[in-house]
Amino acid sequence: MTDQDDDKNLNKVELLKREKDGFDVLKDLLRYSEQGDFDAIEANDLAIRFRWFGVYQQKPNVGHFMLRIKIPGGQLSPAQLRRIGELADRHARGFSDITTRQTIQFHWLTIGDLKPVFDSLAEIGLNSQFACGDTPRNVVSCPLAGVLKDEIIDSSALVREVSAMFEAGGREFSNLPRKFKTSIGGCDIHCHQPQINDIGIFGVKRKDGEVGYGLLVGGGLSRAPHFGQPMRVFLKPGQVPEVCRAIAILFREHGYRKTRTRARLKFLVADEGWEWTRGKIEEILGYSLEHDDSILHPDAIHSDHMGIGEQKDGNFYVGIPIERGRWTARNMIAIADLAERFAGSPDKPARIRLTGKQNVLILDVPKAKVDDLVKELDSAGLPPHAPAVRRSLISCTGTEFCNLAVVETKHRGGRVLRWLEEHTDIDFPLFISFTGCPNACAQFQIADIGLTGTMTKDPAKLDEKGRPAKVEGYNVLLGAGIGANPVFGEVIAKQVIADKIHLSLKSLVDAYRKQRVDEDESFQSWVARSEPEDLRKLILDPTLEPAAEPLLA
Repeated sequence: MTDQDDDKNLNKVELLKREKDGFDVLKDLLRYSEQGDFDAIEANDLAIRFRWFGVYQQKPNVGHFMLRIKIPGGQLSPAQLRRIGELADRHARGFSDITTRQTIQFHWLTIGDLKPVFDSLAEIGLNSQFACGDTPRNVVSCPLAGVLKDEIIDSSALVREVSAMFEAGGREFSNLPRKFKTSIGGCDIHCHQPQINDIGIFGVKRKDGEVGYGLLVGGGLSRAPHFGQPMRVFLKPGQVPEVCRAIAILFREHGYRKTRTRARLKFLVADEGWEWTRGKIEEILGYSLEHDDSILHPDAIHSDHMGIGEQKDGNFYVGIPIERGRWTARNMIAIADLAERFAGSPDKPARIRLTGKQNVLILDVPKAKVDDLVKELDSAGLPPHAPAVRRSLISCTGTEFCNLAVVETKHRGGRVLRWLEEHTDIDFPLFISFTGCPNACAQFQIADIGLTGTMTKDPAKLDEKGRPAKVEGYNVLLGAGIGANPVFGEVIAKQVIADKIHLSLKSLVDAYRKQRVDEDESFQSWVARSEPEDLRKLILDPTLEPAAEPLLA
């Protein structure tokens, strides 16, 4: 901790952590759960410290919780997914949400549910330690790590190793200035989005054929987005865990603790620069990293490898789009059962992977069984060949459960998705984000079309005083792109009526399809060469037409 961070300068949460480390709340959390008495919970445990073990108060706040499970790289066995489905059915009203960090969240848990859920997860090798709070969050990766034919390097074991290192560290990593996100992947399209993480590690193949990793530090979204800064180094696989540990220590010792809104690592790196940051990493490591000026930003694209494809071992993977990341207990159990029936072998059990676009993959399917698996998935209402937009329209939980959100997202996102599938021919990958607030859980700043919640007025509706009624709306961002020249989306239109946003999306999609140079021109490229005022009209005009019908439940 830096000299500037004495008690009088610390923010409120830092003072609470000095009273009791969040890591120490587990025994109290389990005691509260055994008592089953919500009113007995100490206020700061409830509001802050429970988060260290993945537990948040949810709307409605009195008596209910969200619980996030830790699933490194989204890597699950069928038995684990089946158990999660059973727990959702028993404790979480029969559903759960897949997150953009390849985890699963339960809703509607009571205090009495928490210990039984924790115990049941432990039986299958899962837990929620550091799933939230000022800690190392779930390590994300390419969902096809280890099986993708064209991957640069297999990162699947490394993801588990780094995650286990942070977990085993306990108090060594339980008091960071803010949350701390790590992404490690070796796929050729860098789908794990290393640029928006505190640590972004990506596969590199050098001219002489040697493979290893590049390193970005200080990425993050929320209200002040930053792309990670290239450290201009080449990492050998064996160096990755110790480098990740060194960066966490750098953040712990030098991160800002005075103003919580500036406590993320991205602010420190932006202030001090990449050379200072790398110097501190090397100081903690005790040796110099191999310099390489050619290793900067990876040429990443938005994808989570949906579809059906051949693995490097000759088996196949089957992607299953999950509509805006929400699935039922029946869905989870069905996928687990089908994976065991159609994938794997006696000496190699089937594997399941969650993706960063809130979807799921079944791995290790023999070629002869692919068609039968697809038929079974179709019958279960989980079609692998769903329209393209279903693969990449994502949503946060919105006001349904989140205390920070200002608009509803999950259900509206579902309505809009189904309407677009019926009314618009989206024949290309299109990342649409429904986000309830500026905190960017659904990554609206890097989406092709980013929607972030706000309030607006609807002249077609009047309040009790005869004035235009206040209604939910979205600001619309366009032009984002990750890759070699990353750029965040810019707000093109503000306060678009939320229940008419489907008309704006159709207008943009239809204009792009009509005006694109050819089928290879990306949505981002089309936006870049379009005039902002023309784009604004495409967004707003359809919602202002007298015949514009809201899309309601």
